[in-house]
Amino acid sequence: MKGTYTIRIRSNRIVFTLDIQRNITIIRGDSATGKTTFIEMLQAYERLGKQSGVTVQSEKECHVLTDYDWEDRLPRISNSIVFVDEGNRFVSSPAFARAIMGSDNYYVLITRENLYQLPYSVDAVLKLKTTTSRFRTTYVRSYPHYEYLEAPVDHLQRTDIILTEDSNSGHEMFSQIARRYAIQCDSADGKSNIMLKLMESGDTRVLVVADGAAFGAEMEKVYSFHKLHPGKATLYLPESFEWLILKSGILGEHTPTDILADPSSFIDSCEFSSWEQFFTHLLRELTNGTYMQYNKHHLNEFYLQQGNIEKILEAMATP
Repeated sequence: MKGTYTIRIRSNRIVFTLDIQRNITIIRGDSATGKTTFIEMLQAYERLGKQSGVTVQSEKECHVLTDYDWEDRLPRISNSIVFVDEGNRFVSSPAFARAIMGSDNYYVLITRENLYQLPYSVDAVLKLKTTTSRFRTTYVRSYPHYEYLEAPVDHLQRTDIILTEDSNSGHEMFSQIARRYAIQCDSADGKSNIMLKLMESGDTRVLVVADGAAFGAEMEKVYSFHKLHPGKATLYLPESFEWLILKSGILGEHTPTDILADPSSFIDSCEFSSWEQFFTHLLRELTNGTYMQYNKHHLNEFYLQQGNIEKILEAMATP
């Protein structure tokens, strides 16, 4: 499945609105914020249709899974939006993670847990939007946008360490940028280690660079640290390093502007578990057999040319 969808669930008492554009969406929130009512209305509609008194507006069928039936029902659900309420233990199980990877469904998971086994985006973690009407409920992003840095050169001049999530091609690029500003570039050796590295960083000022498309499970801790120490930690979370390269225009006429403008219309959940996977595949395909050929594990010298580094820095500053 691909695309962006708006779901509206309505009764005579309340209207819920939810916009989703990725294969995995997480809904968070405290008790009494309407999450259970949302699911109960969906379940009533799924069982009774219009007789339930609930109206569901959605281009795709909506289904609710529970602990007692998910393994039987899920294989029979296709090209649909699947919801799971909090309290269902299977949502954090390896079996469920395996079942939904490569699925042609989209999944909306209501949970307060950080699901480390699933690659979901920081942009796909939603919360209840506070409104003046108790009859209308909308879910919006939990975290601010970190896809760009306003004035990245200023940030770099105030930074002691750039911390990347791994030691692949992105680390090579940011190491080159770090040398330019006479600062250090370290690898966390995995996104799960970023929080530990921040806690060990002492008084140093750290710029965290990670793939936002698969950083959702780590974001709660890192965001809390960032809010507590705003002058110490700065976050830069592009979709992925490959997305940043494509956005920069380094590829010239091969830049896929249509895809960058509307990724969800091109990224099929059957083929790609995260947008990071898609953009890596796309960059490889676009550069295969050319002097720009991209290798995730070792960065082609073409990308480290001064003019191209300038384009990367410019792209970091562009919303």
